[in-house]
Amino acid sequence: METLKDFWARERLFRDTGERHETDDVSRIVDIAKTAGYLDESGQLTELGKHLAREKFERHEKSREAHSDVGEGTYVLHVQRHSNTT
Repeated sequence: METLKDFWARERLFRDTGERHETDDVSRIVDIAKTAGYLDESGQLTELGKHLAREKFERHEKSREAHSDVGEGTYVLHVQRHSNTT
C-alpha cells in the first residue's frame, strides 16, 4: 500500500514541477526535484517531497469540492458554459 501512495505522490510532484517549470522532460523534472530536495539521489521521495505532494493533493481536493456543482443536469450546464452555447 505504501508503494502505491509513493507512486501517486511522486506523480503529483512530477506533474506540479513540470507545470511550474514548463517542461515535460522527465529527466529535467527529476533533476529539478532532486535539486529542490524533493527526491533523494536514488529518486525516492524525501520527507519534504512527501509533504509537498500531500499538500498539493489536499489543496486540489478542496478546490475540486468547492467548484463542484450538485444536482441534475450539472454536466449539461458545464458543457454549455464552456462551449458558449445556450
